Amino acid sequence: MILTDYYHFERLSGGKSKTRMDCTASTQSYNPLESLRNKQGRLFVYVGDNTHTNDGKRGKSDLALTNGIHITSLYTTAVETGRYYGDFNNTPDALLMVCTGFEKYTNGSVATDSVIDLYIARGYEANIHNLFDLFIDGELQSEIARLQQQAKPEPPGSLRQCVTD
Repeated sequence: MILTDYYHFERLSGGKSKTRMDCTASTQSYNPLESLRNKQGRLFVYVGDNTHTNDGKRGKSDLALTNGIHITSLYTTAVETGRYYGDFNNTPDALLMVCTGFEKYTNGSVATDSVIDLYIARGYEANIHNLFDLFIDGELQSEIARLQQQAKPEPPGSLRQCVTD
């Protein structure tokens, strides 16, 4: 197995931030992301223009995920597929993402119906380009299905309250 962890983020309606994506289901197994949960146990990220890294400033990366820290730059070689890759700071891990609704990302705002399905491949950062090719070609579908089945929904109260945070 290459893929080890899964997080599903959604842009919920009614939120104050136009770039916030809330975790609505996950395997709750990747400590670098789990450590970003707030005091209420909620996990969320922000999607925005990449001004955090030299790659972003040079135009090599279009977007970034943040949450008080720079989580990852989002890279793609296949814009039309909505598939992106990145890595988690200070880890040897690769991140693969399916981003739905990002074609509507305009003027620093993520569309309400946007979704990020984020998959982690622990220890695969050095092989990210080969891994991304497998991802694009559909070679990881059985692993993706397995992780999605293992995902647990976030606690019920945490999502109703987050749209006003």
